[in-house]
Amino acid sequence: MDIKGLYIGHIPYIADWFYWKKIAMYSSTSLAPGVRRRLALGLVSVALAGLTACGSAETSVNAGAGNAATPSGQPANLAGQAQLAPGYEADPELRAKLPKSVLDSGLVRTATSVGLPPINFPGEGTDEVKGLNADLILAVEQLLGVKFESENYPSTAAQLLALDSKRIDLTTSTNGDTKEREAKYDFIDTLLSRNVLMVKKGNPAGIKSAADVCGKKFGEVKGSFSVLAILQGVCQQAGTENPVLSSFEDIPSMQLALISGRIDSYVGSDFNVVWDQSQGKPVDAVQLPEAGTLVLGWTLPKGQDGLRDAVLGALQKLQADGYYDKAFERWGVSGNKLGPDVNIGDQGTGFAG
Repeated sequence: MDIKGLYIGHIPYIADWFYWKKIAMYSSTSLAPGVRRRLALGLVSVALAGLTACGSAETSVNAGAGNAATPSGQPANLAGQAQLAPGYEADPELRAKLPKSVLDSGLVRTATSVGLPPINFPGEGTDEVKGLNADLILAVEQLLGVKFESENYPSTAAQLLALDSKRIDLTTSTNGDTKEREAKYDFIDTLLSRNVLMVKKGNPAGIKSAADVCGKKFGEVKGSFSVLAILQGVCQQAGTENPVLSSFEDIPSMQLALISGRIDSYVGSDFNVVWDQSQGKPVDAVQLPEAGTLVLGWTLPKGQDGLRDAVLGALQKLQADGYYDKAFERWGVSGNKLGPDVNIGDQGTGFAG
């Protein structure tokens, strides 16, 4: 299957430059920090309402709702949750793995993003990024005794170009680990991304699987990569009617149509379910294995073995003492946790795409 088809939870929204430009504008204007943060968070929620791909360890199958993934136990509002406050001392063995240039400067030039809550999203300040990765980054910085000098980028493509031009050393955003990319980059993998069928809270349409979307009202954003062909294939195999497609100009209007009952489902992600439910939105999700999975990780160019091994070693130390698990649990995505390990993209079905 084409990797684009496996990554449908991300592509329509990451590719929508209108939303990213808005986020960047509101993050850098002279608006008061509190106003700026609320606007940026609102736009991120818009851009990702049906986006990513992950589920928490607490995510369980609610039989009464029809196989709906129902994250539980996360704070009422992840947007307002405080970051962890680790207090690690620098580890000499890990520092010994770092390149001399990094040891001399004390800096690792990194790229991040603010478009994948609760993994990363805008904080109070212009350049502040909150979420799971922020908790991991701070602890890794402490263990390595260096500062991650970070810059926000709007997309994976922009981050990889920055790596190619040597403008940055490492991305701490979550990029898809594919066979094609592994020819040029190394991935320190941490997450598994899964797409899901978004349904109204309580699942009134009784959708338990992709086959249950057949004959029902299904939404997609105009110009986004479409999963309709996958669903049509399921329906044809079952000998049932195809989904009835409704097209929308943007994600907020599609989500409103779902909540109001004008459509029965659209494709989003379990990351997004965690975030939306923490914001009080009346949505649930149903598993969609037909859409595949993708491994996500921090990224650096081939040949940077010292930096790669130092960062990996720091994350593995965090895993050994429980901090790694605590950070994932804190942000409601324990069920998406992988590794940390290098180049394990083949654990996702989209690796060869």
